[in-house]
Amino acid sequence: DTLSSRNNLAYAYQAMGDLGRAIPLYEANLADSERVLGPDHPDTLSSRNNLAYAYQAMGDLGRAIPLYEANLADS
Repeated sequence: DTLSSRNNLAYAYQAMGDLGRAIPLYEANLADSERVLGPDHPDTLSSRNNLAYAYQAMGDLGRAIPLYEANLADS
C-alpha cells in the first residue's frame, strides 16, 4: 500500500507538471519495489516504467531509455 500511495502522489505531481517533485518519489518507489518485490515483479515493472516516462517527459532520454530497455528484458 505504501508503494502504491507513493506512486499515486508522484503521478499527481507529474500530472500538474511538477516533475521536480515527482521524479524523486518515482526513484524511491522503484528502489523500494526492487528491494521488496524483486526486479521482475509486475509492480516493479510498472514503477520502473513510470520513472522512465517521467524522465522522458522532462527530456532526459539518456536516463529513460535504459529503464525502458530493462523493463523489456525483465518482462
